[in-house]
Amino acid sequence: MEINELLIPTILGGICVLISVYGLAIAKDRKYALGGLFLYSLIPISHRIGIYLENPEDYFSLVTVIIFVCQAVIAIPLGGFLSPNKDSIQKTWSLKVQLTILIINASFAAIILNDPMVPTIIGTYHAIYALMMLVAISKTLAGKMDMK
Repeated sequence: MEINELLIPTILGGICVLISVYGLAIAKDRKYALGGLFLYSLIPISHRIGIYLENPEDYFSLVTVIIFVCQAVIAIPLGGFLSPNKDSIQKTWSLKVQLTILIINASFAAIILNDPMVPTIIGTYHAIYALMMLVAISKTLAGKMDMK
């Protein structure tokens, strides 16, 4: 995989991460936090679907597309698993969704950071999303989720 092939997705990924960090840390607005994650999910979908269509035997690309379609659906910035919640059912649901996003991004961070063919920055983006979910989980557990 050539670095030039990943230049645009890498730049777009950085923009998405900045949008999400802004939403979580500065604006405290779930629409930005989730919107950035939703847009970020579209990058590996569009990139890997092309690879899979060229080589239908590349099941890693197919699985990657499926996983990030799931993440995109979860991250649609409507409703709110990053909203203040006192209801135990909503809190439990929020924790499950946050943990799912944490697992997806921590796993891909580990895979990418151990692959010398993929720029480290892309693994770092996934690690940032994983860390953001750790923050969200800790805030949810503490009852201090302060997102609009």
